[in-house]
Amino acid sequence: MNSFKERDVRRQYGVLQHKLEQGLTQLKATVGEDVIGIGLFDNEEEFVSECRRYNELGTLYVGVNPRSVRLLEDYAGLKNRMRSLFTDVVTEADIDYVTGVAVRDVRRLTVEARSYVQDCSVLADREILFALDEPIAVSQDDRSSTQVQVAKWMYGQEDPSLISLVDFIRVIGTALPQPGWFRRRTQFRKYRPYILENIASKITGEDGKKKGRS
Repeated sequence: MNSFKERDVRRQYGVLQHKLEQGLTQLKATVGEDVIGIGLFDNEEEFVSECRRYNELGTLYVGVNPRSVRLLEDYAGLKNRMRSLFTDVVTEADIDYVTGVAVRDVRRLTVEARSYVQDCSVLADREILFALDEPIAVSQDDRSSTQVQVAKWMYGQEDPSLISLVDFIRVIGTALPQPGWFRRRTQFRKYRPYILENIASKITGEDGKKKGRS
């Protein structure tokens, strides 16, 4: 098995559902705990190209949620190209939309959230990726309120610390940091190209409002 599989990189890019109107896709390369490169992408082709270029140079991670295009005002050199930076440039203030949630412990989920798991992709590190049917806008004045909404639906707790807006997952189809003889790259444990219908409105409470009006 080689260390790069373009099909899986493209599949993951598609599941993330990042649209330019919501922001940019962040790619990060690390060696151990150290960041060695960062890029911000607005298209699939150049994202895949840079994944290939940095493959085996470090472990590749992609942001679950798109990063604000405002970042290009200060970091225009990161557009569609990995650069040798040694610290991340993105904070939670740079997230304008939630398009997905990566969950690492299914046992903590609410009954309703668990009902969607069968249609979720399972990633390399066993994260369950909830791909939302509609992006959820993050409140610029009270960012924690969005995190509370997501945490309440996912975990049954109004605790914003349970949700990280800047969460990363490994790029599927790229080299493992310590490759073995028979398994040299990350793989989907389960690939599901499904969009989870009505999940965004349930998280924000819009689903209940619609039912109340009907």
